[in-house]
Amino acid sequence: MNVLLNSPRLEDLWQIHFALLGGQEYSVPGIFIANVEEAATIPVAPLPPAQRGTPAPPVPQHDGPAYWIKVSAQTDGSFTVTNGRNGFSKTYRAGS
Repeated sequence: MNVLLNSPRLEDLWQIHFALLGGQEYSVPGIFIANVEEAATIPVAPLPPAQRGTPAPPVPQHDGPAYWIKVSAQTDGSFTVTNGRNGFSKTYRAGS
């Protein structure tokens, strides 16, 4: 996540879900996340990796509405990304 978030031409990173393994240190602003978790379950720091040979923890259960991220491409090469949870949209110009 550190390499990705510090890429020189990255304008924004859109996420379907909050990245639990990265914690808040490697999260994008909530406006770019389609499905946010309850504030009490969001880790402040990255979660430690599991010990080798131990079973993976259970998959978190999604018990709320599921939202989407939509990308609409234009013939001029620009595109618009929309967050279905909050209606936020941003248009990116071709070659930016």
